[in-house]
Amino acid sequence: MSMIFTHLAETVHILQDVFIVVLMVRIIASFFPPRTAGLWDKAAYISSQLTEPILAPIRRRVPLVGMLDLSPLIAFFLVDIASYLLVQIFLYMATL
Repeated sequence: MSMIFTHLAETVHILQDVFIVVLMVRIIASFFPPRTAGLWDKAAYISSQLTEPILAPIRRRVPLVGMLDLSPLIAFFLVDIASYLLVQIFLYMATL
């Protein structure tokens, strides 16, 4: 039973890393939008589709600072905190 919780903790950590990479692609795509249909266009579209469900509620509550959107930064912190808590819970459950 403890192996299951250990693997769940590893899975949460991997999902956190994947989300951070996808969010970074979205941030970079906002500064350098794709001009032609190609790999960068597909990566920007996919990253937008994957991160929008998390960024939209944050954007509704946090106003823009000038022209700067702080929702990706807040999402980084929230995902990091949630991941840390889940990993700690799973590792604790693995020791029982």
